[in-house]
Amino acid sequence: MKKSKLIELLGSFSGREWSNFQDFVASPYFNRNQAVTALCVLLREQAPAFESVERSVIFRQIFPEQPYQDALLNHTMSFLLKLAEQFIGQQQYEQHAFVAAHYTLKGLLERGLDKHYHYLYEKTARQQTDLPLRNAQYHYAQYFLKNTEANRRSQSAARVFNESVQEAADHLDYFYLAEKLRCTCYMLTSQVIIATPYNLQLVDEVYRFLQQHPLPESAPIIHAYFYIFKLLRDDQAHASFEALKNLLNTQENRFSKQELAELYQYAINYCNFQILKLREDFVEEALHLYIKGVDSGILLHNGKLSPWHYKNIIKAALRLKRFEWTEQFILQNTRLLEDAYRDDSYHYNLAELYYYTSRYDAAMTFLNKVDFSDIHYNLGAKVLLVKIYYETDASDALESLLHAFKTFLNRNKVISEELRRTYLNFITIVAQMLRATPEQYPALCLKVEQQPLLTDKNWLLRMLS
Repeated sequence: MKKSKLIELLGSFSGREWSNFQDFVASPYFNRNQAVTALCVLLREQAPAFESVERSVIFRQIFPEQPYQDALLNHTMSFLLKLAEQFIGQQQYEQHAFVAAHYTLKGLLERGLDKHYHYLYEKTARQQTDLPLRNAQYHYAQYFLKNTEANRRSQSAARVFNESVQEAADHLDYFYLAEKLRCTCYMLTSQVIIATPYNLQLVDEVYRFLQQHPLPESAPIIHAYFYIFKLLRDDQAHASFEALKNLLNTQENRFSKQELAELYQYAINYCNFQILKLREDFVEEALHLYIKGVDSGILLHNGKLSPWHYKNIIKAALRLKRFEWTEQFILQNTRLLEDAYRDDSYHYNLAELYYYTSRYDAAMTFLNKVDFSDIHYNLGAKVLLVKIYYETDASDALESLLHAFKTFLNRNKVISEELRRTYLNFITIVAQMLRATPEQYPALCLKVEQQPLLTDKNWLLRMLS
Protein backbone atom coordinates (compact mmCIF):
# COMPACT_ATOMS: atom_id res chain seq x y z
CA MET A 1 0.00 0.00 0.00
CA LYS A 2 2.93 2.34 0.69
CA LYS A 3 3.85 2.21 -2.99
CA SER A 4 0.37 3.15 -4.21
CA LYS A 5 -0.39 6.36 -6.12
CA LEU A 6 -2.65 7.43 -3.26
CA ILE A 7 0.09 7.25 -0.63
CA GLU A 8 2.59 8.94 -2.95
CA LEU A 9 0.20 11.85 -3.53
CA LEU A 10 -0.84 12.20 0.11
CA GLY A 11 2.81 12.12 1.13
CA SER A 12 3.24 15.48 -0.61
CA PHE A 13 0.64 17.21 1.59
CA SER A 14 1.69 19.74 4.19
CA GLY A 15 0.05 19.81 7.61
CA ARG A 16 -2.26 22.64 6.55
CA GLU A 17 -3.16 20.85 3.34
CA TRP A 18 -4.04 17.73 5.32
CA SER A 19 -6.40 19.74 7.51
CA ASN A 20 -8.09 21.31 4.49
CA PHE A 21 -8.23 17.99 2.64
CA GLN A 22 -9.92 16.25 5.56
CA ASP A 23 -12.58 18.99 5.59
CA PHE A 24 -12.89 18.62 1.82
CA VAL A 25 -13.47 14.84 2.07
CA ALA A 26 -15.92 15.29 4.94
CA SER A 27 -18.05 17.72 2.91
CA PRO A 28 -21.18 15.97 1.59
CA TYR A 29 -21.00 18.18 -1.51
CA PHE A 30 -17.89 16.28 -2.61
CA ASN A 31 -18.22 12.93 -0.81
CA ARG A 32 -20.95 10.93 0.93
CA ASN A 33 -19.01 7.66 1.24
CA GLN A 34 -18.25 7.18 4.95
CA ALA A 35 -15.62 4.51 4.24
CA VAL A 36 -13.66 7.02 2.16
CA THR A 37 -13.91 9.57 4.98
CA ALA A 38 -12.68 6.94 7.48
CA LEU A 39 -9.74 6.01 5.22
CA CYS A 40 -8.78 9.68 4.98
CA VAL A 41 -8.75 10.00 8.78
CA LEU A 42 -6.65 6.86 9.20
CA LEU A 43 -4.09 7.90 6.62
CA ARG A 44 -3.76 11.36 8.10
CA GLU A 45 -2.83 9.73 11.40
CA GLN A 46 -0.08 7.80 9.61
CA ALA A 47 1.28 10.76 7.59
CA PRO A 48 3.89 11.59 6.52
CA ALA A 49 5.85 8.33 7.04
CA PHE A 50 2.90 5.92 6.56
CA GLU A 51 4.77 3.22 8.51
CA SER A 52 1.68 1.17 9.47
CA VAL A 53 -0.46 1.05 6.36
CA GLU A 54 -0.85 -2.69 5.88
CA ARG A 55 -3.84 -3.38 3.67
CA SER A 56 -5.47 -5.93 5.95
CA VAL A 57 -5.11 -3.70 9.02
CA ILE A 58 -6.56 -0.67 7.24
CA PHE A 59 -9.45 -2.76 5.91
CA ARG A 60 -10.39 -4.04 9.38
CA GLN A 61 -10.47 -0.48 10.73
CA ILE A 62 -12.69 0.79 7.92
CA PHE A 63 -14.92 -2.27 7.58
CA PRO A 64 -14.78 -3.94 11.03
CA GLU A 65 -17.68 -6.33 10.41
CA GLN A 66 -16.71 -7.55 6.93
CA PRO A 67 -14.24 -10.18 5.71
CA TYR A 68 -11.27 -8.79 3.82
CA GLN A 69 -12.05 -7.87 0.20
CA ASP A 70 -9.16 -6.63 -1.90
CA ALA A 71 -11.48 -5.15 -4.53
CA LEU A 72 -13.44 -3.15 -1.97
CA LEU A 73 -10.28 -1.65 -0.48
CA ASN A 74 -9.00 -0.80 -3.96
CA HIS A 75 -12.30 0.90 -4.78
CA THR A 76 -12.16 2.96 -1.56
CA MET A 77 -8.55 3.96 -2.18
CA SER A 78 -9.37 4.88 -5.78
CA PHE A 79 -12.23 7.10 -4.64
CA LEU A 80 -9.97 8.87 -2.12
CA LEU A 81 -7.28 9.30 -4.80
CA LYS A 82 -9.78 11.02 -7.10
CA LEU A 83 -10.81 13.30 -4.26
CA ALA A 84 -7.15 14.14 -3.54
CA GLU A 85 -6.59 15.03 -7.19
CA GLN A 86 -9.79 17.08 -7.20
CA PHE A 87 -8.62 18.85 -4.02
CA ILE A 88 -5.32 19.82 -5.66
CA GLY A 89 -7.24 21.19 -8.65
CA GLN A 90 -9.55 23.10 -6.31
CA GLN A 91 -6.55 24.63 -4.55
CA GLN A 92 -5.11 25.80 -7.87
CA TYR A 93 -8.51 27.15 -8.89
CA GLU A 94 -8.80 29.17 -5.69
CA GLN A 95 -5.31 30.61 -6.15
CA HIS A 96 -6.44 32.21 -9.43
CA ALA A 97 -9.28 34.44 -8.33
CA PHE A 98 -9.90 35.72 -11.85
CA VAL A 99 -10.93 32.23 -13.02
CA ALA A 100 -13.61 31.95 -10.35
CA ALA A 101 -14.75 35.53 -11.01
CA HIS A 102 -14.90 34.88 -14.76
CA TYR A 103 -17.22 31.91 -14.45
CA THR A 104 -19.30 33.60 -11.76
CA LEU A 105 -19.78 36.61 -14.03
CA LYS A 106 -20.85 34.35 -16.88
CA GLY A 107 -23.32 32.60 -14.60
CA LEU A 108 -24.77 35.88 -13.39
CA LEU A 109 -25.26 37.07 -16.96
CA GLU A 110 -27.00 33.84 -17.92
CA ARG A 111 -29.42 34.40 -15.04
CA GLY A 112 -30.06 38.00 -16.02
CA LEU A 113 -28.74 39.29 -12.69
CA ASP A 114 -27.32 42.58 -14.02
CA LYS A 115 -27.03 44.28 -10.62
CA HIS A 116 -25.02 41.41 -9.20
CA TYR A 117 -22.95 41.26 -12.38
CA HIS A 118 -21.99 44.95 -12.35
CA TYR A 119 -21.03 44.85 -8.68
CA LEU A 120 -18.77 41.81 -9.11
CA TYR A 121 -17.32 43.12 -12.38
CA GLU A 122 -16.26 46.44 -10.84
CA LYS A 123 -14.89 44.69 -7.76
CA THR A 124 -12.86 42.23 -9.87
CA ALA A 125 -11.56 45.01 -12.13
CA ARG A 126 -10.36 47.01 -9.11
CA GLN A 127 -8.70 43.96 -7.59
CA GLN A 128 -6.79 43.18 -10.78
CA THR A 129 -5.71 46.80 -11.19
CA ASP A 130 -4.47 46.95 -7.59
CA LEU A 131 -2.30 43.85 -8.03
CA PRO A 132 1.39 44.73 -8.55
CA LEU A 133 2.00 41.94 -11.08
CA ARG A 134 2.06 42.89 -14.75
CA ASN A 135 3.00 39.54 -16.21
CA ALA A 136 1.44 37.27 -18.83
CA GLN A 137 -0.99 35.90 -16.25
CA TYR A 138 -2.24 39.45 -15.57
CA HIS A 139 -2.98 40.05 -19.24
CA TYR A 140 -4.64 36.64 -19.48
CA ALA A 141 -6.92 37.57 -16.59
CA GLN A 142 -7.64 40.99 -18.10
CA TYR A 143 -8.52 39.35 -21.40
CA PHE A 144 -11.09 37.10 -19.73
CA LEU A 145 -12.59 40.01 -17.79
CA LYS A 146 -12.78 42.41 -20.73
CA ASN A 147 -14.01 39.69 -23.08
CA THR A 148 -16.87 38.87 -20.70
CA GLU A 149 -17.84 42.54 -20.59
CA ALA A 150 -17.50 42.83 -24.38
CA ASN A 151 -19.92 39.94 -24.86
CA ARG A 152 -22.39 41.52 -22.46
CA ARG A 153 -22.28 44.85 -24.27
CA SER A 154 -22.63 43.26 -27.70
CA GLN A 155 -25.88 41.62 -26.57
CA SER A 156 -27.38 44.60 -24.79
CA ALA A 157 -26.34 47.63 -26.84
CA ALA A 158 -26.76 48.93 -30.37
CA ARG A 159 -23.95 48.52 -32.92
CA VAL A 160 -21.62 51.16 -31.50
CA PHE A 161 -17.95 51.17 -30.64
CA ASN A 162 -17.37 48.54 -27.97
CA GLU A 163 -14.22 49.57 -26.11
CA SER A 164 -14.19 46.31 -24.16
CA VAL A 165 -13.57 44.40 -27.39
CA GLN A 166 -10.51 46.55 -28.06
CA GLU A 167 -9.26 46.10 -24.50
CA ALA A 168 -9.82 42.34 -24.67
CA ALA A 169 -7.95 42.17 -27.99
CA ASP A 170 -5.05 44.24 -26.62
CA HIS A 171 -4.63 42.06 -23.55
CA LEU A 172 -4.87 38.91 -25.66
CA ASP A 173 -2.07 40.29 -27.86
CA TYR A 174 0.05 41.12 -24.82
CA PHE A 175 -0.50 37.65 -23.37
CA TYR A 176 0.35 35.98 -26.68
CA LEU A 177 3.47 38.08 -27.27
CA ALA A 178 4.76 37.47 -23.73
CA GLU A 179 4.16 33.71 -23.89
CA LYS A 180 5.43 33.39 -27.48
CA LEU A 181 8.65 35.16 -26.56
CA ARG A 182 9.02 33.10 -23.38
CA CYS A 183 8.63 29.80 -25.24
CA THR A 184 10.92 30.95 -28.04
CA CYS A 185 13.65 31.98 -25.59
CA TYR A 186 13.40 28.60 -23.89
CA MET A 187 13.71 26.73 -27.21
CA LEU A 188 16.63 28.86 -28.41
CA THR A 189 18.46 28.24 -25.15
CA SER A 190 17.79 24.50 -25.22
CA GLN A 191 19.22 24.18 -28.71
CA VAL A 192 22.54 25.56 -27.48
CA ILE A 193 22.85 23.05 -24.65
CA ILE A 194 21.36 19.80 -25.98
CA ALA A 195 20.28 18.47 -29.35
CA THR A 196 16.58 19.42 -29.42
CA PRO A 197 14.44 19.37 -32.60
CA TYR A 198 12.24 22.39 -31.81
CA ASN A 199 10.20 23.88 -34.64
CA LEU A 200 10.42 27.66 -34.30
CA GLN A 201 7.42 29.23 -36.02
CA LEU A 202 6.42 32.90 -36.47
CA VAL A 203 9.60 34.03 -34.73
CA ASP A 204 10.68 36.46 -37.45
CA GLU A 205 7.15 37.80 -37.76
CA VAL A 206 6.92 38.49 -34.02
CA TYR A 207 10.36 40.12 -34.07
CA ARG A 208 9.40 42.43 -36.94
CA PHE A 209 6.13 43.35 -35.24
CA LEU A 210 7.85 44.27 -31.98
CA GLN A 211 10.54 46.23 -33.79
CA GLN A 212 7.93 48.24 -35.68
CA HIS A 213 5.46 48.86 -32.84
CA PRO A 214 6.28 50.57 -29.55
CA LEU A 215 6.06 48.18 -26.65
CA PRO A 216 3.40 49.07 -24.05
CA GLU A 217 4.79 50.31 -20.74
CA SER A 218 1.98 48.40 -19.04
CA ALA A 219 3.47 45.09 -20.20
CA PRO A 220 7.02 44.88 -18.73
CA ILE A 221 6.98 41.11 -19.23
CA ILE A 222 7.06 41.66 -23.00
CA HIS A 223 9.98 44.07 -22.62
CA ALA A 224 11.86 41.54 -20.49
CA TYR A 225 11.52 38.61 -22.89
CA PHE A 226 12.13 40.78 -25.95
CA TYR A 227 15.44 41.90 -24.41
CA ILE A 228 16.27 38.26 -23.74
CA PHE A 229 15.22 37.25 -27.26
CA LYS A 230 17.63 39.84 -28.68
CA LEU A 231 20.40 38.58 -26.37
CA LEU A 232 19.89 35.07 -27.71
CA ARG A 233 19.88 36.24 -31.33
CA ASP A 234 22.88 38.57 -30.97
CA ASP A 235 25.58 37.86 -28.41
CA GLN A 236 26.76 41.48 -28.77
CA ALA A 237 23.44 42.98 -27.66
CA HIS A 238 24.97 44.63 -24.60
CA ALA A 239 22.39 47.44 -24.63
CA SER A 240 19.61 44.87 -24.22
CA PHE A 241 21.51 43.29 -21.31
CA GLU A 242 21.76 46.66 -19.55
CA ALA A 243 18.07 47.29 -20.24
CA LEU A 244 17.17 43.88 -18.79
CA LYS A 245 19.21 44.54 -15.64
CA ASN A 246 17.55 47.93 -15.22
CA LEU A 247 14.12 46.35 -15.64
CA LEU A 248 14.90 43.73 -12.98
CA ASN A 249 16.10 46.44 -10.59
CA THR A 250 13.18 48.84 -11.09
CA GLN A 251 10.21 46.56 -11.74
CA GLU A 252 10.99 43.43 -9.78
CA ASN A 253 7.57 43.54 -8.09
CA ARG A 254 5.83 43.26 -11.49
CA PHE A 255 6.85 39.62 -11.89
CA SER A 256 6.18 36.44 -9.96
CA LYS A 257 9.06 34.73 -8.17
CA GLN A 258 9.14 31.96 -10.78
CA GLU A 259 9.34 34.51 -13.59
CA LEU A 260 12.08 36.45 -11.81
CA ALA A 261 14.07 33.23 -11.45
CA GLU A 262 13.79 32.65 -15.22
CA LEU A 263 14.72 36.25 -16.06
CA TYR A 264 17.72 36.14 -13.74
CA GLN A 265 18.86 32.88 -15.30
CA TYR A 266 18.72 34.34 -18.80
CA ALA A 267 20.74 37.36 -17.67
CA ILE A 268 23.29 35.03 -16.07
CA ASN A 269 23.42 32.88 -19.21
CA TYR A 270 24.28 35.96 -21.26
CA CYS A 271 27.12 36.70 -18.84
CA ASN A 272 28.37 33.14 -19.25
CA PHE A 273 28.39 33.44 -23.04
CA GLN A 274 30.41 36.64 -22.75
CA ILE A 275 32.84 34.96 -20.35
CA LEU A 276 33.44 32.26 -22.96
CA LYS A 277 34.52 35.10 -25.27
CA LEU A 278 37.06 36.30 -22.68
CA ARG A 279 34.95 39.20 -21.42
CA GLU A 280 36.21 38.91 -17.86
CA ASP A 281 34.14 41.89 -16.65
CA PHE A 282 31.09 39.67 -17.03
CA VAL A 283 32.37 37.29 -14.32
CA GLU A 284 31.67 40.03 -11.79
CA GLU A 285 28.29 40.68 -13.42
CA ALA A 286 27.32 37.02 -13.18
CA LEU A 287 28.43 36.69 -9.56
CA HIS A 288 26.49 39.82 -8.61
CA LEU A 289 23.31 38.44 -10.20
CA TYR A 290 23.81 35.08 -8.52
CA ILE A 291 24.40 36.52 -5.05
CA LYS A 292 21.41 38.83 -5.34
CA GLY A 293 19.28 35.95 -6.55
CA VAL A 294 20.29 33.69 -3.66
CA ASP A 295 20.12 36.34 -0.94
CA SER A 296 16.66 37.47 -2.07
CA GLY A 297 15.45 33.88 -2.46
CA ILE A 298 14.66 34.44 -6.14
CA LEU A 299 16.97 31.62 -7.21
CA LEU A 300 15.77 29.26 -4.48
CA HIS A 301 13.03 26.75 -5.26
CA ASN A 302 11.07 25.68 -2.19
CA GLY A 303 13.96 26.97 -0.13
CA LYS A 304 16.50 24.88 -2.06
CA LEU A 305 19.41 25.99 -4.22
CA SER A 306 20.01 24.34 -7.57
CA PRO A 307 23.32 22.43 -7.68
CA TRP A 308 24.07 24.16 -11.00
CA HIS A 309 23.60 27.63 -9.46
CA TYR A 310 25.75 26.51 -6.54
CA LYS A 311 28.48 25.28 -8.88
CA ASN A 312 28.43 28.39 -11.09
CA ILE A 313 28.56 30.79 -8.13
CA ILE A 314 31.65 29.01 -6.86
CA LYS A 315 33.23 28.97 -10.31
CA ALA A 316 32.73 32.72 -10.74
CA ALA A 317 34.10 33.52 -7.28
CA LEU A 318 37.16 31.34 -7.91
CA ARG A 319 37.86 33.12 -11.19
CA LEU A 320 37.81 36.37 -9.23
CA LYS A 321 40.24 34.79 -6.71
CA ARG A 322 37.83 35.21 -3.79
CA PHE A 323 39.07 32.03 -2.16
CA GLU A 324 38.10 32.74 1.44
CA TRP A 325 34.64 33.90 0.36
CA THR A 326 34.27 30.73 -1.72
CA GLU A 327 35.17 28.47 1.17
CA GLN A 328 32.66 30.23 3.42
CA PHE A 329 29.99 30.00 0.72
CA ILE A 330 30.54 26.24 0.40
CA LEU A 331 30.40 25.72 4.15
CA GLN A 332 27.34 27.91 4.67
CA ASN A 333 25.23 27.11 1.62
CA THR A 334 25.74 23.41 0.92
CA ARG A 335 22.82 22.87 3.33
CA LEU A 336 20.53 24.59 0.79
CA LEU A 337 21.03 21.76 -1.73
CA GLU A 338 18.64 18.85 -2.09
CA ASP A 339 19.87 15.70 -0.34
CA ALA A 340 20.30 13.90 -3.67
CA TYR A 341 22.85 16.48 -4.88
CA ARG A 342 24.48 17.59 -1.65
CA ASP A 343 27.42 15.19 -1.39
CA ASP A 344 28.43 15.30 -5.06
CA SER A 345 28.15 19.10 -5.20
CA TYR A 346 30.13 19.51 -2.00
CA HIS A 347 32.94 17.18 -3.11
CA TYR A 348 33.17 18.51 -6.68
CA ASN A 349 33.25 22.16 -5.69
CA LEU A 350 35.75 21.59 -2.93
CA ALA A 351 37.89 19.93 -5.61
CA GLU A 352 37.55 23.12 -7.69
CA LEU A 353 38.58 25.27 -4.72
CA TYR A 354 41.59 23.07 -3.99
CA TYR A 355 42.62 23.15 -7.65
CA TYR A 356 42.48 26.94 -7.74
CA THR A 357 44.63 27.11 -4.61
CA SER A 358 47.14 24.61 -6.08
CA ARG A 359 46.29 21.79 -3.66
CA TYR A 360 46.17 19.21 -6.43
CA ASP A 361 46.27 16.05 -4.34
CA ALA A 362 43.33 17.24 -2.25
CA ALA A 363 41.47 18.21 -5.42
CA MET A 364 41.89 14.73 -6.90
CA THR A 365 40.88 13.12 -3.59
CA PHE A 366 37.57 14.96 -3.62
CA LEU A 367 37.01 14.31 -7.35
CA ASN A 368 37.26 10.59 -6.63
CA LYS A 369 34.31 10.95 -4.23
CA VAL A 370 31.97 12.28 -6.92
CA ASP A 371 29.44 10.12 -8.79
CA PHE A 372 29.48 11.62 -12.28
CA SER A 373 25.92 10.75 -13.29
CA ASP A 374 25.21 14.34 -14.36
CA ILE A 375 26.62 15.33 -17.75
CA HIS A 376 27.78 18.77 -16.60
CA TYR A 377 29.65 17.43 -13.57
CA ASN A 378 31.10 14.74 -15.82
CA LEU A 379 32.41 17.27 -18.34
CA GLY A 380 33.63 19.63 -15.62
CA ALA A 381 35.50 16.86 -13.80
CA LYS A 382 37.27 15.75 -16.97
CA VAL A 383 38.38 19.31 -17.73
CA LEU A 384 39.58 19.74 -14.14
CA LEU A 385 41.62 16.52 -14.38
CA VAL A 386 43.14 17.71 -17.66
CA LYS A 387 44.28 20.90 -15.95
CA ILE A 388 45.76 19.07 -12.98
CA TYR A 389 47.63 16.55 -15.14
CA TYR A 390 48.97 19.32 -17.38
CA GLU A 391 50.12 21.52 -14.51
CA THR A 392 51.78 18.61 -12.72
CA ASP A 393 53.50 17.35 -15.89
CA ALA A 394 51.70 14.00 -15.77
CA SER A 395 51.99 13.61 -19.55
CA ASP A 396 51.17 9.92 -19.85
CA ALA A 397 48.08 10.21 -17.68
CA LEU A 398 47.04 13.33 -19.58
CA GLU A 399 47.33 11.70 -23.01
CA SER A 400 45.27 8.74 -21.82
CA LEU A 401 42.64 11.07 -20.36
CA LEU A 402 42.43 13.15 -23.56
CA HIS A 403 41.84 10.01 -25.62
CA ALA A 404 39.11 8.76 -23.24
CA PHE A 405 37.53 12.22 -23.09
CA LYS A 406 37.36 12.44 -26.89
CA THR A 407 35.79 8.98 -27.13
CA PHE A 408 33.21 9.93 -24.51
CA LEU A 409 32.21 13.07 -26.42
CA ASN A 410 31.92 11.32 -29.77
CA ARG A 411 29.77 8.52 -28.36
CA ASN A 412 27.43 10.71 -26.29
CA LYS A 413 24.21 11.42 -28.22
CA VAL A 414 22.62 13.77 -25.66
CA ILE A 415 25.13 16.61 -25.91
CA SER A 416 24.36 19.22 -28.56
CA GLU A 417 26.80 19.45 -31.45
CA GLU A 418 27.86 22.96 -30.42
CA LEU A 419 28.66 21.90 -26.85
CA ARG A 420 30.47 18.78 -28.11
CA ARG A 421 32.61 20.90 -30.40
CA THR A 422 33.44 23.24 -27.51
CA TYR A 423 35.07 20.40 -25.58
CA LEU A 424 36.58 18.64 -28.60
CA ASN A 425 38.37 21.88 -29.49
CA PHE A 426 39.69 22.05 -25.93
CA ILE A 427 41.07 18.52 -26.24
CA THR A 428 42.72 19.33 -29.58
CA ILE A 429 44.43 22.46 -28.24
CA VAL A 430 45.73 20.71 -25.10
CA ALA A 431 47.10 17.86 -27.22
CA GLN A 432 48.91 20.41 -29.42
CA MET A 433 50.26 22.18 -26.33
CA LEU A 434 51.82 18.91 -25.16
CA ARG A 435 53.91 18.71 -28.33
CA ALA A 436 54.50 22.41 -28.98
CA THR A 437 57.76 24.27 -28.43
CA PRO A 438 57.76 27.73 -26.78
CA GLU A 439 58.27 29.27 -30.21
CA GLN A 440 54.95 27.83 -31.31
CA TYR A 441 53.00 29.22 -28.33
CA PRO A 442 52.08 32.59 -29.95
CA ALA A 443 50.42 30.81 -32.87
CA LEU A 444 48.49 28.59 -30.43
CA CYS A 445 47.44 31.66 -28.42
CA LEU A 446 46.02 33.21 -31.58
CA LYS A 447 44.19 29.98 -32.35
CA VAL A 448 42.65 29.97 -28.87
CA GLU A 449 41.55 33.60 -29.13
CA GLN A 450 39.95 33.10 -32.53
CA GLN A 451 38.10 29.87 -31.73
CA PRO A 452 34.47 30.74 -30.78
CA LEU A 453 33.62 27.25 -29.51
CA LEU A 454 36.16 26.53 -26.82
CA THR A 455 35.90 25.99 -23.07
CA ASP A 456 38.36 27.36 -20.50
CA LYS A 457 40.03 29.83 -22.85
CA ASN A 458 41.58 31.79 -19.99
CA TRP A 459 43.33 28.74 -18.61
CA LEU A 460 44.69 27.82 -22.05
CA LEU A 461 46.03 31.32 -22.62
CA ARG A 462 47.56 31.38 -19.15
CA MET A 463 49.35 28.08 -19.79
CA LEU A 464 50.66 29.43 -23.08
CA SER A 465 51.83 32.78 -21.73
